[in-house]
Amino acid sequence: MDVTKINFQKVLEGLDDELEKSCFIAIDTEFTGLNDGGSNKLSSLDTPAERYKKVLNGSSQFLVVQFGLSIFNFDKKIMKYGNKTYNFYIFPHTSMRGLCDKNFMSQASSLSFLANQGFDFNKLIKEGIPFLNFVEEEKFNLNLKNRKSSLNGDSKVPCHELSEIPSDQIGYVNQIVSKVATFLDISNGDEEKSPAILEFQCSSFQNELIFSFVRTRYPNLMFESVKKIGGSFTVTVKKAEFKTELMDRLPLKNHPIEDFLGFSEVIRKITNSGKLVVGHNMLLDLCHILGQFCEPLPEDYKDFKAMTNTFFPRIIDTKVMATTKPFRDLLPNSALGPLLNTLLKAPFRNTEIVTVKDFPSYTDSLKYHEAGYDAFITGRCFIALVNYLEDIQSACNKAMAVHESSLITPFYQKVFMMKVTDIPYMTLSGPDLEPSREHIFYVTFPQNWKLQDIFHLFSVHGTVRVDWASDTSAFVSLHRKENCHFVLSAFNESTLPVGCSVVSYESYINLKHKGVASLQAAEVQESSRKRSASVVHNSSSALPSPKKSRQELENPKLNKTQFAVSTDWD
Repeated sequence: MDVTKINFQKVLEGLDDELEKSCFIAIDTEFTGLNDGGSNKLSSLDTPAERYKKVLNGSSQFLVVQFGLSIFNFDKKIMKYGNKTYNFYIFPHTSMRGLCDKNFMSQASSLSFLANQGFDFNKLIKEGIPFLNFVEEEKFNLNLKNRKSSLNGDSKVPCHELSEIPSDQIGYVNQIVSKVATFLDISNGDEEKSPAILEFQCSSFQNELIFSFVRTRYPNLMFESVKKIGGSFTVTVKKAEFKTELMDRLPLKNHPIEDFLGFSEVIRKITNSGKLVVGHNMLLDLCHILGQFCEPLPEDYKDFKAMTNTFFPRIIDTKVMATTKPFRDLLPNSALGPLLNTLLKAPFRNTEIVTVKDFPSYTDSLKYHEAGYDAFITGRCFIALVNYLEDIQSACNKAMAVHESSLITPFYQKVFMMKVTDIPYMTLSGPDLEPSREHIFYVTFPQNWKLQDIFHLFSVHGTVRVDWASDTSAFVSLHRKENCHFVLSAFNESTLPVGCSVVSYESYINLKHKGVASLQAAEVQESSRKRSASVVHNSSSALPSPKKSRQELENPKLNKTQFAVSTDWD
């Protein structure tokens, strides 16, 4: 169901009940851009903290324009799932008093991609649901309070309240009092001859005198002050009917603040429900949702983990499930579309999903990159993945509904990290993985070096992977990790080419933290030349990853002691 500001309130009213009945929910988002590239380009050697920093710097200015919410509940009588999927269009406030006009970035490629998928930009801009995060809400409430105080005549002086009138300004204050009294007398007399406003110019100090000693005498009049270019002020005095009119126009006079929180209310309801939240490759989704609808994202990675656990204490990333044991050997492609295609076939079991009346049935339609559809597909994949874990158990007491299964516990609070093979996920609820990187070396070389030169340098050590840091530096990873102890001893000043150096990854990190300027990758700029970051084979005897036997694949057995999210990628 498409949700815009036209039907949003109706959907919001029933959402608490829908979430209460659900067994889990799946989410997805669409953005105006993904990453600004440059120094924020993702690397296969990123640590979780480094990856978060890149996501924070590279994508925080992009906007969530569509949010998919797919709600699943399980009927134990018929052993089927019921589903309601909402597709929210989201766009910032364009006429909110007290809030600045929101700016956001977009990438041409992202918008073009959405357009090719049939995204309705007219609906987005005309009917998109506005939102306020906690900071904007606080600012809005403060602005509203100040405006109410101003209209009620009890606000403070613009700068600071003066305790007495200087002797040389007594005449000026009396003159202003006389003008205001005359204005008020005329206003209370012949309405046709009554002026609408009283306006006069003054200095900054005289402006303070007016608000300290004149305004307090006339609580039924509204005083406003505007600073002009050059430092002078224009003070405007308005009659009671102007004050009443403005009071009537205050946005919260007839509406609670909840009416102006907009889509942020959906996120708060999800948080308050405590339900399991499922996503696919959801790091960007989490960052955008938290930063746009909750609070500005923190700079510190540990604070981000704490923030995520506060708003989403139970999340599961199906990308983590699909790329770790026992699924990684069964799923050749973990992208959402291909993943679903594989999970629809044996040995996976799919529980029937019944779409509730008046909601879109995505069972036989393909609407990839519509947030609602992708959320539904994510939930469907999650069900099939958990069913498989249950099916390969020898225990008899299997859970009927996926959210009740104890086998999903190892996947809680783990978020997939693209490209990083030795740290495939962030661990939000505890310490992150810290694999050994003894087999990785930081290499500097002349600018005219090519890939083949690095290939030749490490040829005696077997297959390597090259990750370019700049035009004159790269990280080289040995496939044969056991050879790492021979690399540094083999390289010395007499054997290394001129202008080339090789240090261990650990030494590189230590020197980088100390701020050694000679390490060019400490603050690298993306190379102007396009280079491949894929595995580079420097010999024909590349070591293949060991394969499981056919018998193991056909007859998998897994118990709770054996099952864990694994980082064994060899």
